[in-house]
Amino acid sequence: MAKVYLAHDEVLGRDVALKILMDMYAEDEEFVERFRREARSAASLSHPNIVQVYDQGRSEDGAYYIAMEYVAGGTLKDRILRDGAIEPCAATGVGSQIADALQAAHEKGVIHRDIKPQNVLVTGTGDVKVTDFGIARAASSPLTATSAVLGTAGYMSPEQAMGEPVGPQSDLSSLGVVLYEMLTGDLPYRAESPISQAMMHVNEPPRSPREANPEVSEPLDALTLKLLSKNPEDRHASAGALANDLDRIRSDFPPVSTGARETERMSAPLPAGGRTRKTVAQPPATAPGRDRRRRGMLLPLLAALLFGVILLGALGWASGFYEGFDLNGSGSSDSGEKQTATNGVEVPDLAYFWEADARLALSNAGLSLGTVRREASDTVLGRQVVRTDPGAGEEVDRGSVVDLVVSTGPQWQQAPVQIAPQAPAQEKQQERLQEQQQEQQEQLQEQ
Repeated sequence: MAKVYLAHDEVLGRDVALKILMDMYAEDEEFVERFRREARSAASLSHPNIVQVYDQGRSEDGAYYIAMEYVAGGTLKDRILRDGAIEPCAATGVGSQIADALQAAHEKGVIHRDIKPQNVLVTGTGDVKVTDFGIARAASSPLTATSAVLGTAGYMSPEQAMGEPVGPQSDLSSLGVVLYEMLTGDLPYRAESPISQAMMHVNEPPRSPREANPEVSEPLDALTLKLLSKNPEDRHASAGALANDLDRIRSDFPPVSTGARETERMSAPLPAGGRTRKTVAQPPATAPGRDRRRRGMLLPLLAALLFGVILLGALGWASGFYEGFDLNGSGSSDSGEKQTATNGVEVPDLAYFWEADARLALSNAGLSLGTVRREASDTVLGRQVVRTDPGAGEEVDRGSVVDLVVSTGPQWQQAPVQIAPQAPAQEKQQERLQEQQQEQQEQLQEQ
């Protein structure tokens, strides 16, 4: 809908990005209003991970324009196309910053509706900024309730693809696609047409990012699949909660030792000079405004925790020592059994859990995910767990592998979907979209 130019503000002596609405849309009131709404939406937001809007208006020759902050590092899409999959530690840092930006927008009642790597800009320091609120809508606006499908097919949430009202969880779904693409270098769904691609978000379960990239940790894999859940209620409650989870996952990545107390950990997610750079070791970047008050108490807290761990360890060792030996100094016969028991865990009952939640539950229980086999079930909804192997309640060693059997839905739903011929393109695509919507409604009613 617009062209963007690099311009120079001679009054303030700075480079700016100048977005100008294309002439073909300048006479269309809907596009003009959408263009103005972008300026208003972005101008109402002040956050280090959102591109700042300086000015908007109409020039003497009738061109509508927005003057905004110039970000020199290109787009996240450029970085993915150039380097392929991004290291998981960097990808979680980028995802956390995008989530911070979305939290700031959502708190103002603004839904972006078009989160994708092309709308994430990389700064010269390696941080990222979200831009292009061109189809953003205030949550309180009556326009939100319309059935118009706006966005980009490859990154749409399921509810957005169906033309349903969208909310903050829709942006989180799109961010899940961006995170998936960063981790694997590819989109979770590929199709011959945008309509088919959008409907895959509604009907098809995504492939696990860990299957495509073994470097992805199980918690990060589960978090990504949670964001891609078909039901908005199965995603994170807020962008802020997502950012916190990403920060926790990122902090668990071990630093790569290079000597001289330096690491390959990055002070910003995407350094401009390459995919990694050496810096003095530091904790993962946390967005301004979140957990800032805890920084001053960090060292005393860590010292207290360390002392507590040492004290508890000493008490535990002493307790185990005297419990394991009688007064004559001979070893107790059940000490070995007690040691074995402390290493065992019960397999949690994951029946009817959503697949993403089941993965998190296994990780929290100290167990590893094995294979995921899918089968039809007349009693368990699609993408929910049917059973585990070993079964629920069985005691296994900590770290053991647990396989999942996940439902694909009733057997009658397994018939392949016939793809309509491409021509005539628009009529066939419209018919296909209507058929998909009708089938989805019938399935929901029967479930």
